[in-house]
Amino acid sequence: MKLFNWSKQDQQRKTELSRVEFLQEENDQLLDQIESLKLDVTELEAERNRLQELLERSGFKRRLLRIGAGLIVLALTYALLVFVGERNSNLPWLLLIEAAFIVFMGRGEEK
Repeated sequence: MKLFNWSKQDQQRKTELSRVEFLQEENDQLLDQIESLKLDVTELEAERNRLQELLERSGFKRRLLRIGAGLIVLALTYALLVFVGERNSNLPWLLLIEAAFIVFMGRGEEK
């Protein structure tokens, strides 16, 4: 009878050991996945930083701000001309000349 009990205990230990080994393997796999995800995040952050630097160097942001400021000046000029009482026939020509000046001024710094 004792021999039978020993073998039963041995089987239980073996199943427990196999469960522990399975859990350890699963744990190792999860740790490997976490490490690969950390590497992916690091690579993506580096790529984002590179693209941000490229965008800042391209001058697109400055150009966009300059054109926005020019449009604000254009709107203020229109309001000022209406307030002063400029004739309506001259108003579109003055605004067109100012808009062309703003566009050419913005493009002139590209070169």
